[in-house]
Order: sequence, then structure tokens, then C-alpha cells
Amino acid sequence: MPILARALLARYLRRYWFRAVQAGGELGDLFVGLDEVRAEVGDAPPPPPGLPDEATIAREVAAARAARPADVGRLRQVAGLDADALEWLVVAATLQGHPGLLRTSTFAWADFARKQPTVAFLIELCADDAAHAARLERALAPDAPLRRLALISLGEDRAWQPETPLLHRPVAVPDSVVRLLRGEPPIGEALPTGAVTRETRGPRPEGLILDARERLEAVLTRCMRGLDRAPVALIGPTGTGRRTLARAFALRHDLGLHVLPLETLDQPAFEGQLLAALRDALLDGAALLLRVPELPPNDRRLPALGRLLARVPVPVVIAADAPALPPLLGALRALRVVELGALSRPGRVALLRHLLAENAFVIEAQQLARLVDAYRLTPGDLDRALGDARVEAGDAAAFDERVFDQAVRRQVRTRLGDLAQRVTTEQTWADLIIGDEQRSQIKEIQSHARHRAQVFEGFGLGARVGGRGRGLACLFSGPPGTGKTMTAALIAQDLGLDLFQVDLSRVVDKYVGETEKNLARLFAEASRLPVVLLFDEADSLFAARTKVESSNDRYANLEVNYLLQLMERHEGISILTTNQGTGIDQAFMRRLRFRVHFPLPTAPERLLLWRAMIAPGCALDDDVDLEWLARRWEMSGALIRNAFVRAAFLAADAATPISQEMLVRATRAELAEVGRLGSR
Repeated sequence: MPILARALLARYLRRYWFRAVQAGGELGDLFVGLDEVRAEVGDAPPPPPGLPDEATIAREVAAARAARPADVGRLRQVAGLDADALEWLVVAATLQGHPGLLRTSTFAWADFARKQPTVAFLIELCADDAAHAARLERALAPDAPLRRLALISLGEDRAWQPETPLLHRPVAVPDSVVRLLRGEPPIGEALPTGAVTRETRGPRPEGLILDARERLEAVLTRCMRGLDRAPVALIGPTGTGRRTLARAFALRHDLGLHVLPLETLDQPAFEGQLLAALRDALLDGAALLLRVPELPPNDRRLPALGRLLARVPVPVVIAADAPALPPLLGALRALRVVELGALSRPGRVALLRHLLAENAFVIEAQQLARLVDAYRLTPGDLDRALGDARVEAGDAAAFDERVFDQAVRRQVRTRLGDLAQRVTTEQTWADLIIGDEQRSQIKEIQSHARHRAQVFEGFGLGARVGGRGRGLACLFSGPPGTGKTMTAALIAQDLGLDLFQVDLSRVVDKYVGETEKNLARLFAEASRLPVVLLFDEADSLFAARTKVESSNDRYANLEVNYLLQLMERHEGISILTTNQGTGIDQAFMRRLRFRVHFPLPTAPERLLLWRAMIAPGCALDDDVDLEWLARRWEMSGALIRNAFVRAAFLAADAATPISQEMLVRATRAELAEVGRLGSR
């Protein structure tokens, strides 16, 4: 490329030698010499000394034009440049990238104060004749590839106001274009550092990321081949395989993949930076994956996004969550949408088997089935968890479920913790004092949790219930302190699951629509790994739907209805506790698989609860009569516990064993605090 620029500069100096001579004068471009005037009116100026003759220069120009490197031809193909526009771009990039030639150019245009070549200079430099000059000027039309694809940038000259004419505008070539012409990756300096990632990892079988869908195959194939200019939107939460799919299809069609999170672009320079990213992907022979956050419908970036995606012919895949889709559909006239739903059980089996083999784990069929039923992770979470487990396992081939479970919880717990709190217990089933009917119902709940996969998949009943009725939603009702929360913790412990108690203050929001968003996020996170969701004292959230008398009533009903849908579709375990079972809407009750009522304990059960409080080292006076206490007051287990602990503090303060009088005084105080007189 420098050879062509040198030859063209020599031709330019021979043609316009009178300008170069003036450059040495004190007046510079403020002085118009006689030679220039004579040349403009038609008289030939005297030939310059020391330069080759015209025939020699013409041969050098022709030879240099014929010796273009391969990358120049590729640039012509991908950008749709004709020979004139391509030479225009190559010469401008050459001068910009070679300081010596640029200094020679300043001598040639007779102005050392100007550092950038102008459009007029480059046209005069490259044109063979007037017709050629006209074609070169047309190559700079706003809709021509050089400017439409931002292969050059035209500046402004303050000497011209209010707008610099085209011929007088300074020219710059973006660094990514210069790098491509040098045979380097076309990544420029226009984008923030680290905004674009060039994906080079080999593709994973996309059939393992999603169940087979003909629409996905057809849409992405047409996009990557350039048969359909419309962007493809892959809609789904993080970790559902959007980037993996885009990379797999891009590499299948011999394309690279550039990944650009839209939020990394600067707001004031958004349009220019996005155009640069699209151009660089085009020059690099890559598709562009845009990670788009949820944007408000009136966001100023949306119209620019629509314009630029239609402007640059590069395959574009948009990765977005469902809430981001409506504004995108409003901004992009043509958009192919593919929703990435949850994997079916066969899809989860295939994905887990593939990732286990990729991480060199050996696993038995029974163990594989157990993992598939227990964990419903996104492909991304599953991949990271197995990678974590492989690091801990070292070279061992055997798969350790305990290590894997810990890795999974490290991946997911922090996200679920935004709306719920993990609850643990050191108690056992022996500490739970309830009736036989309640124990029977709890055993049925545990049986349902353990054998859901066998019933729905093995027995084929999953097709009968469809997307509803596969979850395990339970309602525990009864007075406070009767063991509802403790039972939930023991069920989770027995099944080897984490119990997360939902913080209703973080879920319920006074702003319209925010409660629904929080609930959707809560259930989405809970579906990723085996957990039990506990809505403790949920009367305020699950109260009976009201008659619509105001806009507030209408929005409250919308929240309840949305919650009912989520509860019905959620495949995990949800436990709701309420102190007043009659306060729950009947429509909601029908969607609950198990309803367990925890009444106040009977006198024999209360005696067991009093006795259960006696721990080793806890001294009782001889006058203590636990049977009398159990008969005397109807109390919940929580009140019995509180009363016993209160009496223990009285004994510690008096430095004596716990006496009957202390237990009676503590019991009366507890009952008084909850609004009861403390006697029959």
C-alpha cells in the first residue's frame, strides 16, 4: 500500500508543483502564485525538477494498483466497495498510518499547519482525470458504503461556518479499518475498553441447550447466512444458552462472534459506538451478539438501534430477558423472536450427560436420573457448577453429589437471597409434637416430593396434568406456635433441601407492577435448584380477593391472580403458613395440593412439650408438676417454650432450681402478653 501512495504523491507533485513551491514561502496558503493562476486558466506550469517523467509515474501507479494485498480484496467484498472507493480508502489509510508520507503530503498541499488530508486533496491525489474525480466524489455520498458503514469519518473545519463543504472536510480512517488493511484483527479504539468480546471457543451442540425446534434452526441459519437481514432475538433469562447458541450457529457458518453488552456504550456517543461495533464485526467476518437490558419504551437509544441494525449488513443476534422484548418490537420493524423456555426432562438428561462427559465425570444411570429430578438449573449455571465440582474433584473420575450440591448452591443462593432468607434447624422429628393425622399428611407430602419424577415421567401422568399441577404447593394453617414453620424446616431437612423463608417486605411493593416482577424473579430463582419456599404468616399476601371498588382493589387482585398462576406452574415445593385458614380465597385453596391444619395441642401433647424442654443440666424443684401445667392452660408449643425459658431466667437470677411458682408466673406473663388472662 505505501508503494501506491508514493506513486500517487509523485504524480500529484508533478501536476501541482506550483503549490509545493509556495509552501516554502512565508505567506504559505495565503499567497496565490502566478504559476497556480496560469495552471488554473489553462497554461501548463514549468515541470518540476528531480521527479520521474509522466510515463514512468503512470507505470508505477498501474503496477501499484495491480499489487493489492488479499485483505484489500476481502474488504471490497464484505463492504461492497467498487474499485474507486476502495483505492480512495486504501490511500487515505496509508497516509494516516505512515508519518513520513503524511509529512510529504503536507508539503504537497502547501500547508504544514494542516495535519489531516481533505477530501479535495485525496480526490486530486487519486483521480486520473475529471471523470475519475467525479466518481471519487460520488463514493463519499452519505448513503455510499464508505460513509454508511463508517469506513471513513469526515470532520469539520472551523474556517467554514456554519457547515464545512464536502471537499474541504478533513478525512480520518478508523483504526479498525487500518488494522484490517495491515492484516490484523479489525478492533478499533472507538468503543470503551473491554466492551466487545471476540468469541473463539468451539461450539457446543445446540441441540443440548434446547429441545429441537425447527423455528430456531431455520431462523438462526438464515440469519448467519445473510439470507434474512432481520435480527434474531433470543428471549430468556441469563444462563439459558443464548450466547452458546449464537456462537454455535456462527461458527457452523464460518463466522466469528463479537459479544457487546449494550449498557457498556456511552450514552452521548451511543450511536457512533454501536455503528463502530457493527462495522468491526462486518470487517472481522463475525456475527454480533447484542446483550440488551430492559429499556423504557421512550429510551432514545431504541430509534438509533433500529436505524443502525438496518444500516450495516452483519448478522445480529439480540440476547434479552422477556421484559425487554416489547420496547424492542416497537423499535425494530423486522425482528425474528425465539423464546428459550425451560428444558424438558429428556433435554435436561441429554444436557447433564453431555456436560458430565465434558468434565470427565463417570456417573451411574440412577444417579443421573436423581440429579435431573432434583436440579432444574439453566445450562449456564449447570456448566459453572460442574466446572467448580471438577476443580474440587481434582483427577477423580467419580462424581460426588455432595461437592456438586455445594457448587450449585454457591451459584444460586446469592441471587435467591435478595428476596428470601435461608432457614436452618437443629431440631429433629422427635422434637415435633403433633397429632397422628398431621403426621400422616406430612408423610404424604414427603412421598410426593420423592416420587414426583416416577409418577409424572415414569407413569406418564405428566402429559395428563400438563404445565399445571406438577408442583407441590402446601398450606399449613393454625394458631401461632403450633409447629408450622418447624414442620417446613424438617421437611426440607429430611429431603436434603434448603429452606428459604420469603421476606414479604421485599416482595410486596406499593408501585403498580413491581410486586409481580418480584414474584416472577423469586419463582424463577427458586426453580433453579432444589429448595423449599416458605411464605410464613402469609395472610397479608394471600388474603381473600376483594370486590373491586377502587383502582387499588383491582391492582391487588391482579397481584393475587398472578401469584396463583406462578404457584400452579412452579414445579418445586412451596409452603404457605397462615394463622387463619379461613382467610384464604377458595380459588386459591383449590390450587393447593395439601392443606394441613395444626390445632392447639391437646393436654397429653402439651405434657410432652413441657417435658421436651427439660435439657441436661436443667434442675427442677421437687414441687414442679408438669401434668398440672399441661391440664391447666391451653398453650401452643411456642408459648410453652417461651414460658419455660422465662422461668429458667428467673431461676438463674435467684440461683435456685426452676420451681412450680416460677413456671406459673412465667406462663401467666406469656399468656398476658398475647392477650389472654392466664387462667381458665
